[in-house]
Amino acid sequence: MNEVKKMSLFSCVMMGIGSIIGASIFATTPIAIKIIGGNGIVLGFILAAIFVFLKTLPEMVLISVLPANGASYMHLTRLVHPYLGIIHAFNQLAIGPMKVATMALTFSTYFAMLFPSIPEVLVAVVITIIFTIITCYGIQISAWVQNVCVFVLLAAIGTYIFGGWGHTVVSLKEVITSTFELTKMWAAMGIMHGSLIGANALMYIADEIENPGKNIPIAFLISTFLTAIIYASMAYVTIGVMLDFYKIDNLATVAGKFMSPGMLTFFIAGGALLAVVTSINSCILMFSRSHFAAARDGLFPESIMKLNKYNAPANSIWLNSLIAILAMVFGFNLTDVINITSIPGLLLSPIIFASIFMLPKYFPNSYKTSFLRIPHWINCVIVFVASALCLVMGSSVLAQMKPKNYLLMVGFYIAAGTYTYFRIRYLKNKGVDMVQNMKTPYQPWLVREEAAKKELANKN
Repeated sequence: MNEVKKMSLFSCVMMGIGSIIGASIFATTPIAIKIIGGNGIVLGFILAAIFVFLKTLPEMVLISVLPANGASYMHLTRLVHPYLGIIHAFNQLAIGPMKVATMALTFSTYFAMLFPSIPEVLVAVVITIIFTIITCYGIQISAWVQNVCVFVLLAAIGTYIFGGWGHTVVSLKEVITSTFELTKMWAAMGIMHGSLIGANALMYIADEIENPGKNIPIAFLISTFLTAIIYASMAYVTIGVMLDFYKIDNLATVAGKFMSPGMLTFFIAGGALLAVVTSINSCILMFSRSHFAAARDGLFPESIMKLNKYNAPANSIWLNSLIAILAMVFGFNLTDVINITSIPGLLLSPIIFASIFMLPKYFPNSYKTSFLRIPHWINCVIVFVASALCLVMGSSVLAQMKPKNYLLMVGFYIAAGTYTYFRIRYLKNKGVDMVQNMKTPYQPWLVREEAAKKELANKN
């Protein structure tokens, strides 16, 4: 990549917060409260953050040692096996656009509350195009837009927390010290932990971040736990203002009890709408870099890896967004698409985590000098714990699958396998070995390994 200014730690934290806070928190908080009751909801968000941290820690270790755009794809192809990376790349090609489409349609739903006469699909398409264009202007512009949106978003959430705190009729101490059922807590955490996932988007743009091996883990930790505290505060205000919390359908109902009409509009527009916008921005960044990394190895056409004058993979960005737009316009069942790729994705996660076992063999010095200097045996234990968590989550997704989902899943991977077979043959006829390209160590990793070797030699 050309030399350009990269994202700072501050921008990484803001990107992480914006990636995590989505509109779902405005709907899932009441649901979680109804599951666990008012008791335990505040503590639940903190425990959910710990759950997310443990589940993501193996990937944090990998990115701390070997940062690269494309993250998991790069680790799978270089450390485990290229064909596993290929499966992951096709998962990303399906999941990425569907997530953008889902969030864009969510934005249009909230937008309709303010402007009901404008068609929702049109709004969703327009907001997708706007952020696609913004992302094409490079990481600095995307980061700047994200920072501004997150500031306004936090201000909107702040009106809810600080405005509602004085209207609570039960103390925080009472809420925290109340007893709760562990089984209900676990069920509620299934919802709450989903609202805290998102900062891992930073791993996929590692090459565009200053000192990524250090700044990504720090930003992930800060943004995840800071967001958990924000969520816990929102939960306390929710149950503190409305003791009959079983009647709560959304946070706007609670906000209406202590906000003026003007402030309520700001809370909905600046909160729910910008929560979706910041997630769209980071999602386009994340998945376009994954497509870019796969194209660089030859899996996708060469045009997908081309950079524009702003050092952004514009064709990869537009590919992701155009698939999302087509899905919205033609009314694809987004839930079905996400389901058929989630199962292989969850099954791949333990394999991605297992890449850690390869670090001492292939990059021992980088491993020893990385920012996250966790003893190898502890990392191995964490891998097993994180893998178990993924399998538990996978079982819950399996329970939602229908026969048509299984058929679509088989069809999708047959099509992906057929494409890959002919792509390998096509490139081989041109004298290019795609699989060997995927096995070739990433050059910046070799540079890091040599620098780490010298660092260790100087210490000795």
